Amino acid sequence: MIEDMTDQVFYCSLVIPTKNGGPLFRRVVHALQNQTYWNKTEFVIVDSGSSDDTIEVARKAGAKVVQIDPTTFNHGATRDLGISIASSEFVILMVQDALPNDNYLIETLLKSFEDDEVAGAYARQIPQADADILTKRNLNNWLTGRMEREEKRLESQDWYKGLSPLEKYFFCNFDNVCSAIRKSIWEKENFGLINFGEDIDWAERVLKCGYKIVYEPTAAVIHSHNRSLIYEYKRTYVCHRKLYSQFGLHLVLSLRSIPRSWLYGTLKDAKYILSHDSKFSNKVLTLLKVPMLNLLSAFAQYRAVRDQLNKKYVKVRDV
Repeated sequence: MIEDMTDQVFYCSLVIPTKNGGPLFRRVVHALQNQTYWNKTEFVIVDSGSSDDTIEVARKAGAKVVQIDPTTFNHGATRDLGISIASSEFVILMVQDALPNDNYLIETLLKSFEDDEVAGAYARQIPQADADILTKRNLNNWLTGRMEREEKRLESQDWYKGLSPLEKYFFCNFDNVCSAIRKSIWEKENFGLINFGEDIDWAERVLKCGYKIVYEPTAAVIHSHNRSLIYEYKRTYVCHRKLYSQFGLHLVLSLRSIPRSWLYGTLKDAKYILSHDSKFSNKVLTLLKVPMLNLLSAFAQYRAVRDQLNKKYVKVRDV
C-alpha cells in the first residue's frame, strides 16, 4: 500500500526500511527534521509489519509510507522499491537506528555529487556511547570508521582482476547504513533480489561501469549494536557467505583451522580488553563472552564457505 503525496519538488529523497523502530527511531526522525536540507528532502519509509508507533511517527514527519508483507522483505529488493517511489535524482539510504551526528549529514553527503561521475557516497559510523569496548574498537578501526575521505575509481578491469579477494572487498566497500546514490545510475544498476550485502554488490557493479564511489567521513551517523552471541553467529555466517560468493574471500579454510583462528582472536581480544577497559564489571563480562564469540565467529566463517561451495540453501532470519 502506498500513500498519496503532494506534487512538491524535492532536491533529494530519503528512504528508510522500517520495522518496530521504537524509541530510537523517534530520536532518528527528530534529528532528521533538524537537518539543513530537511525542507528539500522527500521522506519515504518502507515498513515491513511494524506493530508499534513507527508508521505514525514517520507520517507525522511527512513521510510517504509504503507497507509490505514482512515475509517479502529483502535487503536489496525492499530498497529498490523505496528508490523506485522516490522522485529525486539523489537518494539517501539509511537504517532506522542510524542517528545523524549533526544537522549537516544530508547536506554533506550530497556534496560528493557535485562530481557527475560519482555514483554513490557513504558516511562514517560512530559507535553508541554505551557500546562495549570491542564494538567500539571494531567499528572505529573498520572501513566505515576512518577519518580520511576516500574516492575510488577502477583503474582498469585487468588491475581489478589482479587484486586479492580481501583487496577487492576493501576496494568495493559501501554501506547502506547511511549512503547516497544517484538514481539515474541506479536505474541502470539496481540492488536486485539480494538477501545480504546489497551495498557492496552494487558498488562493485557501478565501479566496473566506470563510476566513482566516495567515502565521506564528515558525514556521520551514530550506529552500533550490542548483539547476542546467536545474532553475531548468524550475521558472520551470512556476511562471509556473501564475501565468498562475490570476492572469493576464504579466511577459515578447514575445521582444523578453527582452533588456531579461535585462539588468535581470543588472545587478541583479551589483551585489548585488559589494557583498554577501565570498568572492572564490564571487563569481566566482556572477557567471559570473548572465547565463545570467537569460536562461533570462526565456525560461522568456515561453515559459510562450505555451504556456499555445496550450494546448500540456508534460510537465516532477522539479519
